[in-house]
Amino acid sequence: MKILFLSQRFLLPMDTGGKIRTGKILEQLAKINEITLISNVESPKDSPYLSEIQTLCTRFIPVSWKEIKKYSPLFFMRLFFQMFSLFPVSVLNDHSRALQLAVEDAHEKEKYDLVVCDFIQSALNFKNIGGTPSILFQHNVESQVCKRHFEGARGVISKLFWWLQWKKLFYFEKWICSKFTTVIAVSKQDRATFQSLYGLENVAEIPTGVDIDYYTPRAEKIEANTLVFVGSMDWLPNEDAVIFFIHDILPSIKKTIPDIVLKVVGRNPSPRLKRILTRVSEVQLTGWVKDVRPYIAKAALYIVPIRIGGGTRMKIYEAMAMGKAILSTSIGAEGLSVKDGENIILKDGASGFSQEIISLLGQEERRKMIGQNASDFVRGNCTWPHVGEVFQEICTRTAFPQTMYSRET
Repeated sequence: MKILFLSQRFLLPMDTGGKIRTGKILEQLAKINEITLISNVESPKDSPYLSEIQTLCTRFIPVSWKEIKKYSPLFFMRLFFQMFSLFPVSVLNDHSRALQLAVEDAHEKEKYDLVVCDFIQSALNFKNIGGTPSILFQHNVESQVCKRHFEGARGVISKLFWWLQWKKLFYFEKWICSKFTTVIAVSKQDRATFQSLYGLENVAEIPTGVDIDYYTPRAEKIEANTLVFVGSMDWLPNEDAVIFFIHDILPSIKKTIPDIVLKVVGRNPSPRLKRILTRVSEVQLTGWVKDVRPYIAKAALYIVPIRIGGGTRMKIYEAMAMGKAILSTSIGAEGLSVKDGENIILKDGASGFSQEIISLLGQEERRKMIGQNASDFVRGNCTWPHVGEVFQEICTRTAFPQTMYSRET
C-alpha cells in the first residue's frame, strides 16, 4: 500500500507520548507499506536525527521551519492576533503555507492508496486534499482537553481564553473529523466520546503499546519515600498535575512523611513552574534526561496526579512494564485497560490521593504485588507489533473497503 503520512512534528527523538505512539506505529507500517512521510524540520536541532528517519518511511519530505520559543515576546504577540481567528490557537500553530503546499504537491505528483494526518492540530494542512481515502489519527478528544482546562482555570482572563479555545475546537473537531474517511481513536472511551459528542460513525480505535524490550524491571536500590512523575512538562496537563500535587497533595503528606521527595522527569518546564519549584524543596525538577528508566526504577512509587487530559498515557504502561506500583487519578489512567487494586491504584481528589501515597509508601509488599501484576499484564497484552497490526487493518479497510467487504462475506 502507498501511504502519504503527515506528522507536523519531526518524530525523532521519540521523547513525547505522541511521538512515541506515532513513531512506533510507523516502524511497524514501514515493514510492509511504501510510506512517504512529511514533517517540519528545524535546523540544527533535528539535523542529527535525519539519517535515522528512514526507519519510519520509504521517502521523507522535510519542510524547514523555526519554532517560536514559548513565552517569548513573539510568542505572546502571535497569540494575541490568533485570538481573533475562527480557528483554535493549537490548529493555527500547526498550520503553515509551506507545510500545506508540501502535502498538496506530494499528493498531486503521486497516486496514493491512503493519506494519514497525525493529530487534529495538523488537519488544516489537508483542507485541499480530496479524492483519496483518508485517516485522521486522533491521540485525544482535543475539545475535551480544552474543556477541562476551562473548568480548572483560575482568573477571568484564563477562564475566557480556555472557554474560547474549547468552543472553537469543539466546532472545528466536529467539522474536520467528518471530512476524513476514518478517524482513529486511542481507546474505546475516546471512540465512544467521538460518537456521542459529534455523532461520528467513522471511528475506529487502537490499543496503547509499549516497548517491552526497553522497559524491563531493573535491580536498582529503591530510594525510600521517593515518588516519580514522568512526562513532557511543556504539555499543560502535566504541568497542572505537578502544581496540583504541590498545592493540594504535598502538604498533607509532609505531616506524616517529612522527608518525602517527588522527582519530576520531563523536558521543557515553563518559567512559571520553575518559579513555583524554587519555593518547594521536596520537588526536584530534572528537565530533559536521556534515559528515564533509572528514575522510574529507583522510585518507591510512580504517581500520575493528572486532572486534565484525554487519549491515553503510554508513560503508565512503560512504568507498568518495569514492574512499578502506580498511583493515578481516574483521568490519568483514562482509556487504559487497567484494573484498580490489581495492577494499579486509582484515587481521585487531593485527600484520597495523599492518603494513598502515605499508605503505599508504608506497604512494600503491596507495592511489589501491584508492580508484578502490572508487568505481567503489559507484557502479555500491550506490544507495538500488536498495535501495528490493528492500525494496518484499519488502513486496509479504509483504503480498500470493497476488498474487506468481500473477505467478510
